[in-house]
Amino acid sequence: MTTLTKDIGIAENPFPGLRPFKIDESHLFFGREGQSDEVLLKLSKNRFVGVIGPSGSGKSSFVYCGVLPILYGGFLTDTSPDWDVIVTRPGAGPIDNLAEAILQKDAEYMVSDPEEQQIKKTIITTLLKSSSLGLVEALMQSRRSKSKNFLILVDQFEELFRFKDSTDTGTVNETLAFVNLLMEAINYLDVPIYIGITMRSDFIGDCAQFPDLTKKLNDSHYLIPQMTREQKRRAIEGPVAVGGATITSRLTQQLLNDLGDNPDQLPILQHSLMRTWSYWQKNIDIEGEELDLKHYEAIGTMSEALSLHANEAYDELDESEKEVCESLFKAITEKRGENFGIRRPTRLGEIAAIADVGEEELIRVIDKFRDPGRSLLTPPMTVKMDSKSMIDISHESLMRIWVRLKNWVDDEADAVQMYMRLSEAAAMYQVGKAGLWRPPDLQLALNWKAKHNPTLVWGQRYHPAYERTMIFLEYSRKEFETEQRIKELQAKRRLRIARITALVMGGLCIVALGFLVFAFIQRAEAIRSADVAQQARLEAEEARDLATTNEKLAKENEKKAIEEERQANIARADAEEQRDIANAALADAQAQRIRAEKGEADAKRQTAIAVIQKNRADSNATIAQANERRARAEKERADKLRFQAIAKAMAVKSTQFRKAQGEEQVVLKSLLAQQAYNYNTQYEGNKYDNDVYYGLYEALRDLDDPMAKSLGGHKKSIRALTSSPSGNHVYSAGTLGKVLRWSVNGNERLADTLAMARGESHLFRSLAVNSDDNILVAGGNLPENKDGSSFIEIYDLSSGNQRNLSGFDGSVWKLIFQRNSNVFYALDNNGKSIKRSDLNSVTEVISSVNRINDFSLSQDGQWLIAVTQVGETNATGEVVLYDLEDGYSASVIHKHRRALLATGIGNDNSVAIGDVDGLIKVFKLFSNDTPSDLIGHTSEIDQIEFSADGRFIATASKDKTVKLWNRKEPNTQPINLKDHPTWVWTITFSPDNNQILAGTQESVVRSWPTTIEAMSDEICGQIDRNLSKDEWTLFVSEDIEYEKTCENIPDSE
Repeated sequence: MTTLTKDIGIAENPFPGLRPFKIDESHLFFGREGQSDEVLLKLSKNRFVGVIGPSGSGKSSFVYCGVLPILYGGFLTDTSPDWDVIVTRPGAGPIDNLAEAILQKDAEYMVSDPEEQQIKKTIITTLLKSSSLGLVEALMQSRRSKSKNFLILVDQFEELFRFKDSTDTGTVNETLAFVNLLMEAINYLDVPIYIGITMRSDFIGDCAQFPDLTKKLNDSHYLIPQMTREQKRRAIEGPVAVGGATITSRLTQQLLNDLGDNPDQLPILQHSLMRTWSYWQKNIDIEGEELDLKHYEAIGTMSEALSLHANEAYDELDESEKEVCESLFKAITEKRGENFGIRRPTRLGEIAAIADVGEEELIRVIDKFRDPGRSLLTPPMTVKMDSKSMIDISHESLMRIWVRLKNWVDDEADAVQMYMRLSEAAAMYQVGKAGLWRPPDLQLALNWKAKHNPTLVWGQRYHPAYERTMIFLEYSRKEFETEQRIKELQAKRRLRIARITALVMGGLCIVALGFLVFAFIQRAEAIRSADVAQQARLEAEEARDLATTNEKLAKENEKKAIEEERQANIARADAEEQRDIANAALADAQAQRIRAEKGEADAKRQTAIAVIQKNRADSNATIAQANERRARAEKERADKLRFQAIAKAMAVKSTQFRKAQGEEQVVLKSLLAQQAYNYNTQYEGNKYDNDVYYGLYEALRDLDDPMAKSLGGHKKSIRALTSSPSGNHVYSAGTLGKVLRWSVNGNERLADTLAMARGESHLFRSLAVNSDDNILVAGGNLPENKDGSSFIEIYDLSSGNQRNLSGFDGSVWKLIFQRNSNVFYALDNNGKSIKRSDLNSVTEVISSVNRINDFSLSQDGQWLIAVTQVGETNATGEVVLYDLEDGYSASVIHKHRRALLATGIGNDNSVAIGDVDGLIKVFKLFSNDTPSDLIGHTSEIDQIEFSADGRFIATASKDKTVKLWNRKEPNTQPINLKDHPTWVWTITFSPDNNQILAGTQESVVRSWPTTIEAMSDEICGQIDRNLSKDEWTLFVSEDIEYEKTCENIPDSE
């Protein structure tokens, strides 16, 4: 048969089945001609378009085969025809997936090894998460030509809501951040970025929680129309003709009738046509034979073709593969609601872990269902799969049509429900609010475990506390079995005692019974003898008297008989009368009793009804109140999210105004930054939000406010900064030997010169000042003494004298004073030695085989924490703890996969370490808690400082940034201080902790405020107006009531 089809020029199967058409299949896409122009016009006008339609209406195919080919052909005449189309799906990690999609366009990334790919992906993901303009920055980095246009196509946009867990702030924040990335990219006019989304129409209401997205959808959406009967006819006959075949009109009519008006049936139609073509192609008998009803009916028609096709693939599996198949489909589907199933795309590696099989075995099963003739799973057969491949069913209709899959989905839903019940019970038991499970719940749970054999990966998809849940179930089982064994032992003991007692009592009863029988025999014999004698005597007396009395009795009896007859007649009449009266009274009493009982029952029933009605009313009132509270809370939450999003958008917008554009632009910039701060504060946004902070900072900078001014005084790079623990001084030293002391009270910036510049022979790398602020020590690359040793400089700040202290080896990298002491420690000898000095003598106290790159002292002066580099090539790192009160005994408290360069310690003994890749870890001394990661830097860490007030950790890096991490909310994004043109060498907090100062290769010390409230307080005092009503409508919103940004500024006349 196959030879015949090749001989007569029959093409490959022109129908894709359940999957969407691909862009290279546009010649097979029929039925929606002429609809693409409107979509492209909306995209051109608004830089955004949303293609909306019900499930199965062909949204993705329409975009891939209808819109994109015309776009590539230069439809948008006002832009370059050079397009990069980046296609992504949100899935469970929308930002990670977007980063992966961007990198798919990078040729170097595609040929890199897996480790290099992971590094690049981490960089792009971090960039996307670091700012609302992250998408713009990522695309600008990948832009090879200024004429390049970008279209970000977010397919299956509804996954953003399907995979969002409202109870998990992490997923909620990522959803908001993803939407903000798209909206800010559209609004950024310097780079031609266009956004297109496809989304099911039943999810359009979920977009209302994002104001900017809602506005874009209202302005530019395309509701994909239902296909007419003629369009459906072209969708059937067109691909057949392209494939070099013909179809009978009766088959076309039958297909159209079976299809009906339900758009969800279109994928089923495509699948049925794919199967009909394949059957016709295999069974063609004569040249020119048309596709006909017999071929269509042979594959089961639209009602059964999909289910038969899926079962055909299933039946090709052996028994072990069938078990893998069941685990596979359960992992990529999910039941929502009573009869509502959704897709859950999952990585191949995760499915293999859930099914507890190797990836190769899993791939063999997947290949059965993604064969070109089936296409029930994606990715298609042409794509090579690995552990990161995302596995998905081709369409939701498979869950509705394939009976076996429907049963699997229901079974998985039941398993998840039992697991969630167990997880909740385990959590309650852990806090003492519930007990262990007992039958019947325990038996149901044990049956569930035996049937489903859950794994760690499976359990953590639905609840993270899998181990706790399984321990709770096992402990419940053991406790119940122990109780049962105890009860069985007790029952056996009672039975044994009862048997012994019965035997004893039985023996005693037999003996007693013998005596009783003998006594009865003797008594009976005596009574019988007495009775015989008495009877003889009585008979004699009776015979004598009988004759005498018989005569008298006969006469008396006659008289009595006559009288008794008369009295009996009277009594009988009275008795009959009393009987009638009693019977009547009894009947009346019974009737009264019945009525009373009925009345009592009615009263009880009415009382019960009244109680039920009252309880129901109370319950309804409680539910109504709870619903009202919940509705208010949801509205408040939605309002908060909306105003927080507006605040971020305004803050970002404020940074786009430039001082060079005129003073009025500076005023508008300041007003937008201030209003962004007002909303962010009022609606409980992140207090140290990076965008809001940057808006305020740039406004202060353009207003020439002292809070944002840098400290001058040096002519070259500044390598060392420190501040006094008491007082109000900051000290700086540069690469030319100049040392300055700054007074930073309030907004004043006054400098005293402690040492003039002495040339490049005096390169200072570290400064330290004692607690009394009267001794300063400075070290670095200084001229050697004649004996080859090196020295540091000591400044007596009270007298102004300066002297040298020798005894050091090579460059001095780090200096630290012990608190409330004139003892200091110095790191020298290329990181191999730490020396102790009392300002007069120098003693080596620590000698290290590995190079120590940095160290810190605990506040109590007992502990010294050093970070080291172990080895040279692929160096690793260690954190070493030295006990200063125990002869400097050393212990390694942490091993790190990369070399460590910097460390710092806070007042609460929290330690931060930084490595060559920019990763920072934070942990507490003497705690078993897992260290937390601070991810954001992209190059090696130069210095780490804790603010004395406990608010911040500041980190400086060669990626040209300083980051401020909020210690109270470590999971939030840091403030990213990036106004540095070169590497950041050194940082320090001001004595009052209200500023962070940074030294770079510039000749100035950069100063950044750390108190956002103080930054806000400065702005309104330096401008003379509020936003106008038109500006409010433009930059805030037309539907939000106008308010004054600065209350201190009176209304304009």
